[in-house]
Amino acid sequence: MTDIHDLEIGAPGPFLPPYDNVVRNAQTIDSLGYDSMAFPDHFAGFIPEEIWTPDVTPLALIQQSPHTYYEMASIMAACAVVTERVKLLSAVTEPLRIHPVLLAQTFLTLDHISRGRAIMGIGAGEIENVEPYGLRYSGQVGKLREALEIITTIWETHEPFNYDGNFWKMRNAVMSLRPAVEGKPPPIWIAAHGPKMLKITAEFGDGWIPTLLQPRDYGEKLREIEQHRKQLNQTGEFTAAL
Repeated sequence: MTDIHDLEIGAPGPFLPPYDNVVRNAQTIDSLGYDSMAFPDHFAGFIPEEIWTPDVTPLALIQQSPHTYYEMASIMAACAVVTERVKLLSAVTEPLRIHPVLLAQTFLTLDHISRGRAIMGIGAGEIENVEPYGLRYSGQVGKLREALEIITTIWETHEPFNYDGNFWKMRNAVMSLRPAVEGKPPPIWIAAHGPKMLKITAEFGDGWIPTLLQPRDYGEKLREIEQHRKQLNQTGEFTAAL
């Protein structure tokens, strides 16, 4: 089993207008001692507009639509500038709408802006943020694996590289931005539930982001990740979110 060292407490990151509230709320979260803030990466929300009414959610009194989100990386950067210690986690981004090289560059940039407090939370994507916008929600697990291979390659070297995948092919690609601290790129936390995704989490992840699991299911999936990590001889620190 993974050793339990510390329990850290996170809060949702502010991602809704008005911007002045974002700054104020981020500073409050930081000053109260929360360990992290988690920021969604959405075009569309989960709740249909038909039930976005005050009798279902009080948020409808202050927010006209359930589909209102600031762009994730920009608002993470803004919150990083006005805070000092809290970690900033994307929860979660994906490589269906964003090219893996841009993801690698974005999180290295956030790493510099936040002075090492940015965490890449990444998953295989959600259909409501993909298909309505003319993109294909297919092969998403394979795309995630390839994206993680590309991202980690970029973070490990500034030399030109080639990549010959099923979804991305690159020739003499280069991106020489380095982490704020050499050899210490942003941690990668992976949103996963199914067997293939849990294995990817074990292989590439520094952490795991589950969603809405019963305690027994949580324990079973965490043990599955741990078994894969043992088989892969992954001995680094690993974080399991709740």
